[in-house]
Amino acid sequence: MANRKKKLEMKYLVRRTVFLVVLMLLLFGAGWGLWWLLRGEGEEGPGSSGTAQSPSQTPSQPETSASPDPEPVSVPEPEPDPGPAIDPDDWQLVLINPTHSIEKELEMEFDEVQGYKFDSRIAGKVRELIAAAKEDGYSLAIVSGYRTMDRSRMLYANKIAEYQNMGYDEATAKVEAAKWVAPPGTSEHHSGLAMDIVSGDYYTKYSDLVEAFENEPEAVWLRENCARFGFILRFPKDKTEITGINYEPWHFRFVGEEHARTIMDQGLCLEEYLGETD
Repeated sequence: MANRKKKLEMKYLVRRTVFLVVLMLLLFGAGWGLWWLLRGEGEEGPGSSGTAQSPSQTPSQPETSASPDPEPVSVPEPEPDPGPAIDPDDWQLVLINPTHSIEKELEMEFDEVQGYKFDSRIAGKVRELIAAAKEDGYSLAIVSGYRTMDRSRMLYANKIAEYQNMGYDEATAKVEAAKWVAPPGTSEHHSGLAMDIVSGDYYTKYSDLVEAFENEPEAVWLRENCARFGFILRFPKDKTEITGINYEPWHFRFVGEEHARTIMDQGLCLEEYLGETD
């Protein structure tokens, strides 16, 4: 009986040992297969389709050659605004000077501003300019507007006499006088489009029209704003050789707003603008 029991225990021990060995082999085989599977996927790399490609099947990257830098494109400078068309018969652009004189009085209708006559077509603009200056805190006073030829003749004669009293001979006195007072028939004041305008308190500082007025606040305002109302500084400081008239910071001439903006913006005198510089 004891031997039978011992045999049964031995048989059970053998079976258990065999079972454990088989189980270990199975586990080892499964682990080995899993490791191999994972190793194969790692070698194929991300994004692989699972099929190894031969070197000849590997897509080649296209060769890129450096493109040359584009040549700079030259942009032409914009042409300056030529301004409005110039009509030689435009009443606003009538030219009266030593080389473009008139023989008789021009016909026009008059309107008065501050007691001075103007061509009625510009009187409203004169009033607008004075009102705008007042709004900005500047008082302006007109000291000359339209002049008849007789009036110019008297003023010119007085200026000649002034130079003769200074010792000039008659011929030289006439030349010098004409730089300040246009002889009859050559004055812009005959047009009714010109005015001499100064500060309201001008004659408390000066006894005559002088270049020093250019530094007064009213003169600065006039230069900066005159074109808004169609006026230009008629005899600029750097244009005396063209105009034949000395610098007059008080003398303004109506030419119309479009023409005035072009002339003032481009730093021209009326002769240059009209092409009459000979």
